[in-house]
Amino acid sequence: MTDPARLRPAEVGDLPFIFRQERGYMETIEPEALPGWLAALDRNLELWISCLPHTVFCVDADGQPLGFAMWLPGGDAATLVSIQVLASHRRQGLGRVLLEEFEQQASLGGAGAVKLGVHGTNPARLLYEVTGYDAAGREGDYLLFSKTLGVASAS
Repeated sequence: MTDPARLRPAEVGDLPFIFRQERGYMETIEPEALPGWLAALDRNLELWISCLPHTVFCVDADGQPLGFAMWLPGGDAATLVSIQVLASHRRQGLGRVLLEEFEQQASLGGAGAVKLGVHGTNPARLLYEVTGYDAAGREGDYLLFSKTLGVASAS
């Protein structure tokens, strides 16, 4: 990361930022799915609210959000729901920091693996490939990835 940044838990007040980032993603990466996404906005909002306890924000020195990672615990495997970094701060290591925090929190929560789906045209798939995620299949336009987590040692 080139800018001084820190991680913090998500707050209810972060929901507008989450909405703007998710909408921007849909407009850019999956524009053909945008009408359906907008029609399901209430369901998306319910998901984001339920994920708040499992969402971490990366903020700059002034507390302004730069990105977030959101996941759902699921017993033995946690699922990355969304990871977003402001376009102006991409390719600076923030995505990797958020991904590593997701993995650490999932492991601390008892998950032995993490999984995610990424749209085939999303350049973020390269991040997953270089950070040890294995291809786990395909679901429609989405590439599925998984990663086995190391055993957390008690210190």
